[in-house]
Order: sequence, then structure tokens, then C-alpha cells
Amino acid sequence: MRRRTPIQNRKARRARSKSCAIRIRPIARGLALSFLLITPSVWADEPRKRGVEEIEVIGRGDNPYAVDESTLSKFPGSLQDAPQSITIIPKNLIQDQNATTLRDALRNVSGIGLSAGEGGAQGDDFTLRGYSAKSDIFIDGVRDQGSYFRDSFNLEAVEVFKGPTSSFFGRGSTGGVVNQVSKSPRLDPAYSGVLSGGNGAYFRGAADVNQPLGETTALRVNLMAQDSEVVDRDEIETDRRGLALSLATGIGTSTQWTLSHLFQKEDNVPDYGLPYIDGKPARVDRDTFFGTDGDFEKTKVNVTTLRLDHEWSDSLSLRSTLRYSHVDRAAAPTAPRPCAAGATQCPQAMMDGIRRGRPERDAVETIFSQQTDVTARFETGPLAHTLTTGLELSRETFDLTRFNNSGPFSIGLDPDAIDTNVLPVPRTRSVRSKTTALGVGVFAADTIEITRQLDLVLGLRWDTFNTRFEDELPRTDGTTGPDFKNKDRNLSYRVGLVLKPTPTQSYYVSYGTSFNPSAESLSLSMENEGTDPEKNRSIELGAKLALLAGSLNLQGAVFQIDKTDARETDQAQGLALLDGEQRVRGFEVSVIGRLLPGWNMFAGYTFLDGETRDSRFTPANIGNELQRVPRHSATLWTTARMPGDRMEIGGGPTYVSHRFSNAANTNKVDGYVRWDAMVSYQLTENVELRLNVQNVGDAEIFESAGGGHAVPAPGRTFIVSSSFSF
Repeated sequence: MRRRTPIQNRKARRARSKSCAIRIRPIARGLALSFLLITPSVWADEPRKRGVEEIEVIGRGDNPYAVDESTLSKFPGSLQDAPQSITIIPKNLIQDQNATTLRDALRNVSGIGLSAGEGGAQGDDFTLRGYSAKSDIFIDGVRDQGSYFRDSFNLEAVEVFKGPTSSFFGRGSTGGVVNQVSKSPRLDPAYSGVLSGGNGAYFRGAADVNQPLGETTALRVNLMAQDSEVVDRDEIETDRRGLALSLATGIGTSTQWTLSHLFQKEDNVPDYGLPYIDGKPARVDRDTFFGTDGDFEKTKVNVTTLRLDHEWSDSLSLRSTLRYSHVDRAAAPTAPRPCAAGATQCPQAMMDGIRRGRPERDAVETIFSQQTDVTARFETGPLAHTLTTGLELSRETFDLTRFNNSGPFSIGLDPDAIDTNVLPVPRTRSVRSKTTALGVGVFAADTIEITRQLDLVLGLRWDTFNTRFEDELPRTDGTTGPDFKNKDRNLSYRVGLVLKPTPTQSYYVSYGTSFNPSAESLSLSMENEGTDPEKNRSIELGAKLALLAGSLNLQGAVFQIDKTDARETDQAQGLALLDGEQRVRGFEVSVIGRLLPGWNMFAGYTFLDGETRDSRFTPANIGNELQRVPRHSATLWTTARMPGDRMEIGGGPTYVSHRFSNAANTNKVDGYVRWDAMVSYQLTENVELRLNVQNVGDAEIFESAGGGHAVPAPGRTFIVSSSFSF
């Protein structure tokens, strides 16, 4: 793709703006919030069928956004009977919104705060219920550790389990986890694809082929290619390719084997957005790019999985998953930071300008994991049990090389004066390290049916997490730095009580714990070596109701999560100590389903009151809001099928209130309302045309924020798609 200079980009954009559609005035927040009192979550009335079976998102029909069960064997019951909030984003919603990444899909979940990359480590990063969930991303129940942007081309759904879930998933999961559900082979032949184009420029193609190879064997192939820029951020580019292969045999029998491989490759120009100046993102045009022509981000992802599903009987089944994941990422972005008194790399004449850091890094992250779950249904006297037990073994590695760039390369705030040449500064290697972590987890979860109207849910997990950090950077005397080790042992548990007075309503209370080890993200140092894990506890009270004869489902919950010993740094000793305390209190309400035939809704609202309750070393932060946690967030997406059953229109707003990007609450990102819209037309039985308009009002907003910068969202974006299926 031939790239233009910033001046050429601005001239072209100004010329386009004269002939573009009239800007739509932003709708008042009060109007938006009047719609947004409802976080996507789904459930069903029917009990789950016993045994191993393929779980699929309901197709385009009476209720295209409804999913009644999780795909994970760890959650064998219906969602309505689970004592926690669970949001499932189905494939139909992902397609309707043209949500091409995991981040796009998660925009439908209120209570999530998107984070911007720091230190050269970009990729999917967000907070869930107020706490970081960067290390809490899974693929089909197995941890997906890696700093990369996940595409949706091979996703059947996205499952968001809210609240501490260490009793199921192990370390982390303070605010919850995100599980990506991969597409899997079926016995019915199906062929589909989509071609999309839009302003920016934007080009994307994807294909999905499901081919039976025998009576119980099928192959599924998914392909994706995308070349795009960001509207009003013209220097930012995405070049992404993807291939997913999945072969299954024994489909529909008591024993099914599935072998799959996911490959994703990217060669992007990353976006580190705008720095904070006087506590706000720099007040410059949205198209201002502080990077250089040499900025790059290259990623290769390979995930190979072998899974066995076996059913001995209706009451006893097994799922065993073996996986190897390899993520190779090299990046050299430009991190803009304000010049200030005493700032390095800023001459005195540039104190009102920007200094450009270059956090270059080369990283390889791998996971070798074996996970086995056994589900048994049995009775002990008058009590009926659904017991799931499991064993998880894992070996994770993180090889990291960092480079420092030194020299004065400050610039002014005037966009026309920005020099986009490669920084003419020397590069030195500052970090060369390797981290290896060995994990063992044993868990058991039992749902006990005391009566038809009352369930007791118990969960228990024991984890060991051993980490070794090796500093391999050569010193001047030929030696390398010190090595660090950490051994963590932790017991996590959950207790829940579910009252079901009728088949269409359930009420629950649950209490659970989770833990965050020092090397949770496979990083260890002299500062945190030997520091015990942070401990978290959560209590949640909720209700789930099926309305309108079960076609519309309402869920609500109030909750409190306490981090009782938050990690802090004692600067005097250079040690990380567990002397802080954080709390998030909140409530959420969500609705999903069919209001009328052809009229569907997916909506939610979350209130989060997160604060630092205690801090030994930074007492000035006591009472401050937690970083990147919006107090209010709401989302609404609704679609309606027009008479004649060929045309469908849809859309809705997303609202996120202000967020602070640092613990001191000195850097603030304002809240926003973003509107999206869609119209589709069924041209023939097999061909559909669709127009998506994202950020309809062309609002200048910041959806993701980091500690040192905030990234502007794209301007008004038009995407036209033609899809086929047969």
C-alpha cells in the first residue's frame, strides 16, 4: 500500500469532507441513557441435555442473539441456573455489527474498559468489573496468553464470565474471564463468505467452508485477509491474514476427536495515539500522528489443538484438550510523551512540545497445556449431583528482548511540523530475558439439586504456579544478570445458592475467591520475587427472568469485589509489598431476546464504583478511582426486520463515562456516546448486501486509554459487504 505524507493526507481529507454527508449532531446523553438501562446475557428454560454434544449459536431465526448454554464442559448446566453473570456474544451479533476483532465484539459488554498498549506491548488489553483481564483470555477453555489483536473470523461466539472464577480457570480472573468459542466441523455441508470495502481505505474478505468427509468426519476451513487504514488516522495501517483448519471424526458418536490449527499474521503500523498534556489527551486534530515512517508491529500466531470428547453414558463424560500455542511479536512503535521540566530528550526550547520514546521489543510467548475435565451426574439419597472434576498441566514461556533508543528527538504540537522520518538515534539492547512457568491445577465443582426449586453450587481448586526468570543480558564482565524464582500455592473456592421458584425465574447469591501471582503475566524481578499472590474475594446477588413467554430474558446483579492485599512498591527498599486495598462495588442489568417477531435486542448497563481504599506507600491515592474503570457504561443494539422479510435495519449507541488513566487520577479521558447503524438486504436466497456505519455522529472520542497516552477512535466509517451462503 503506497503511503502518503501527513500533509497530503490532510489535504485529501479536507477535500473529501466538503463532499461527504452532513455531520450528524451527537444525541444528548440523557436520551442515550434512557435507552441504556439494560448487559447482554442469555439463558434458557430447558435443562441441558446430558452427554457430549456440539453446542451451536442459534441461527438467524426467531431469536438470533440467544444462546442458552456455555460450550465449556466446566459449566454443564443452563446459564439461567448459574450463580453468576454470564454474557455471550453470538456469531449473528458479530456479523451484524461487522465486528472483525475481539475488541469490537467486547464493545457489546458493559462494564469493560479498553486499555491502550504500553511499553511496546500492544494487543487485547481491558478491565472487567474494574480489574485487569489482559491475562484472562481463553480459546475453548484453554488460556490464550499473548500480546496480539485477536480476529473474529474463526469465532462462533464470545463468552464473558463475570466475577472471580479462579475455582475454574486458575490464576487471575479477578473481574472475570473471556472465552473465545472456535468454529468447529459439522456433518452438514455449508459454504459461506463475505467481501467488504469501505472508506479509510478498508478491504476485507473471509470464507467459511464446512465439508463432510464421511458419515462421522468433517473438515472446516476458515480464511481471512484484511488491508485497512483508520478513518481520520491515515498513517495507521492493518495488514492481517488468517487461516483456521479443523478436522473432526466421530461426530455424533460417543467418541469424537478434533484436531485444529489457527494461524494469524499481522504487519501493522501501530497507534500510540496522543499524550496527556495538563491532564487531558493533547488538544490537537484527531489525525495527528506523532509516530515515524519506521513504526511497525509484526505478529505471527500459531495455535494447535487436539481435543477428545468421550461419553461413556448419559451420566458420565470426558473432555481432554492438548494445546501448543506460539506467539511471535516484534514491534517498534513511537510513544509520545509531553516535554516538561527535567524531562530527558527534550532541549529547553522544546519544553512545550512532545518527546518521542521508542519502546522496541521482540517477544515470543508459548504455552503447552493439557487439560482434562470429567462430568458425572449421580444421586446420593434425595440429592442429585452434577459433578465436574479436572486436572490442568501447563508450561508457559516468555522470551523478551527490549531495545532502548537514545538521543534528543522532541517535536512540536503543530501537525504540519512533525517529521515522520525514522528516528536517527542509536539503538542498544536493554533487556534479554526468559521466563518459564510450570502450572498444575486440580479442581472440582458440584451442583447439588436439593429440591427442584433449590440448588447448592460448590467449587474448589488448588493451583501451584512455579516461575523462573533468567536475565540473559551480557554484562561488561561477560556474566549475565541474576535469576529469580517464585513458587505460589493457592486454594480458590466458590459457594452459590440458586432459588428457582418457577421455570422462568431464578435468584442467586454467590461468594468466590481468586488470586493474582506476581508472575501472572510471566514477568518477575528482584522487586516482586517472593511476593505472595494478591487475594480477592467477591459476593454477588442476582436474578434472571424469562419474559414474554421466554422470548425476552432479563438479568440483573449487584456485586462487590475486594482486593484485600493489593501489590505496592516500596521505593526505599525496592520491593513489592502487599500493603494496598482496592474495592469495586456495582450493579448491572441486561436484556436480550425478541421483543416482537423480527425485532431483537442486545443491551446492558453497568455501574462501577471502584476506589483505592488503602495505600501504605501512596496515601494520596486513597479514595481515588481505579485506573481505566468507567463509572457508567451502557450498550444497546437492536435490529428490526421490515415487511417482506428481505430488509433489516439496526443500530444503537454505546455510552462510556470518564476514566482516569493513572492511580493518582491526574490524567483523565472524557466520556462519550458512540452510535452505530446497519441496514441489510437479502438480494437472493443465498446473497445478502449490508451497509454498516460505525461512529455515525463522527464523534471525536477516546475508546482506549493507557497510562501515558489515549488512542482516538476512528471517524465515521462506512463498510459495504456482500455475503453469500449455501
